[in-house]
Amino acid sequence: MGLTYSDVIISLFGEEEFTTAEFAAITGNSRSAKLLSELKMRGVVERTGRGKYRVLSLPERPDTRIVEWERVKNIIMKAPWDKAWTGSTAVEIWTNGRYNISPNPYLRVFHLLIHKSEIEEWKKYLRRSGVSYSGKKRVGSFVDLKVTSKISSTIVAGEPVIPKDEVLRIIRNHPGLYGEAGGLIEY
Repeated sequence: MGLTYSDVIISLFGEEEFTTAEFAAITGNSRSAKLLSELKMRGVVERTGRGKYRVLSLPERPDTRIVEWERVKNIIMKAPWDKAWTGSTAVEIWTNGRYNISPNPYLRVFHLLIHKSEIEEWKKYLRRSGVSYSGKKRVGSFVDLKVTSKISSTIVAGEPVIPKDEVLRIIRNHPGLYGEAGGLIEY
C-alpha cells in the first residue's frame, strides 16, 4: 500500500501548524490548497487561518463511518420503488437503535426487502449511486437485497419496515444473534 497525502502531512507536521505554501513545497503538489480543502472535508486537517492548517489528532477526527452510512441510507430511502427494511436493519429500527449487529465495526449491512420484479432496477440504481449490493466488502456499507412477491410493511420512525410480528419471528428464530432484543422493541 502506497503513501497518501494524509500519511505525509502527519509525518512531516505532526500537530504543528503549517501553511499551504509549506505543504506545496514539500509535496510538490501544484493544487495544494484544493487538496488541503479535501483533507479538511475528510476530517484529517483543520483550517486555523488564511492558508494555515494543522493535522487533527486521532481523537479530534470525526467518525466518517456515520457519514457514509447515512449517505447510503438516504439513497435507499429516495428510491422510487416499494421497499421495507428487514433482517437486522428492521430489528435496529424497531428497537430505536438500541440493538444492532454488524460483521465488524467498519461495515454496515442494510437489509432491504424489495419486489422481485424490480431487482434489476434496484441493482442499476444502486450501481449508479455508488452503492454496493454484494457481500464482498469488509469496510464501508452494502445493501443486502431480499426479494419477495409481496411487500408487507409499516412505518416506524418515518421508515418502511417489516411488521413487528415478523421482526419478533426473526428474533425468536435466531437467538444467537438477537438474544433478548424482543424486549427492547419500543414501538
